[in-house]
Amino acid sequence: MSWKKLGLAFLILFFICGTLITIGQQPALAKELKLITATYAPPAYKDAWQPLQHFIDYINEHGKGKVNIDFYHSGTLLKAEELLPGLMQGTADMIFHTDSYIMGTLPILGILELPFLYDDLESKVKNTAIGSPLYKLINEELAKKNIFMITAGITLPPEHIWTNTRPIRKPDDLKGLRIRIAGRIEAMVIKTLGGASTTMSSAEVYEALARGTVDGVMCYLGTIPARSLQEKLKYVNKGYFAAYGEQLYIRLDKWNSLPPDVRKLILEASKSLEKQSIEYVIPYHEKNYWPLIKKAGIEIIVPTPNEQKMFKERIKPVWDWWKGLLPPGVGEKAIKLATD
Repeated sequence: MSWKKLGLAFLILFFICGTLITIGQQPALAKELKLITATYAPPAYKDAWQPLQHFIDYINEHGKGKVNIDFYHSGTLLKAEELLPGLMQGTADMIFHTDSYIMGTLPILGILELPFLYDDLESKVKNTAIGSPLYKLINEELAKKNIFMITAGITLPPEHIWTNTRPIRKPDDLKGLRIRIAGRIEAMVIKTLGGASTTMSSAEVYEALARGTVDGVMCYLGTIPARSLQEKLKYVNKGYFAAYGEQLYIRLDKWNSLPPDVRKLILEASKSLEKQSIEYVIPYHEKNYWPLIKKAGIEIIVPTPNEQKMFKERIKPVWDWWKGLLPPGVGEKAIKLATD
């Protein structure tokens, strides 16, 4: 072989070796992050399901190559009472959960539930939105237990009182009735109005109404068609007796460990989710649920301003009871931020 050909072969070999070394020194491509996300809610809650699925799809579409949500619904990974412990133990990275289930453990969440607190759903969504003063205060309290509420999420319309024995038109009408509730705020409301409360899963309410175990239920509108309860109810009082929603939670240390671009994407999807409460849930109720209630023959009682005042005055002690669950001054500050 001539010296010329040998030199050319050497140069080619040198180039190949150099390229391989350079490639070997380059950092490996980042592995797509998987976030296991769980909820107990089933697709039967059609009003809340679409916004929830919208959030999941938003992340998985815009986060390709960076982050993917592995979504478990209908209690397939964690049942309602297991969601918060499962989050803290690492079984799930994020959870969608209803505040009424965990307010006893996280009392600051009562600010999302108090009766006759917000003027309407729009003001509640605005005052609890990501970045709002109330949002920050809620997370200051949750941080003490290493929890971060990413978003107040799906803010649902108020809870009403639904009965099958007699209509509820004024506070005293509830005396002697047994009402199914889902959380501590609701229990205190029923107690203050003279009724008796009982807890059970929403899946059990239909049979309880049929057997006469309970006289009614305190819940938001979506629970009625989701569990076919309109078949066993006769009356509904549309007062703002409490409220809840489905928030998105993550451990605070887990949130802080996420790459900045992933946190940014989750917050973008969460802001879009917040809008769904106004743009999708309310119209869905008006178009689908309330016509169903009327068709079922349920008498819809809209309290007059004077009747609303009577109810509000009677259940005001619930606010004071809730404030006593928090550090001094926190409850008063939260109520002020919620009503500004």
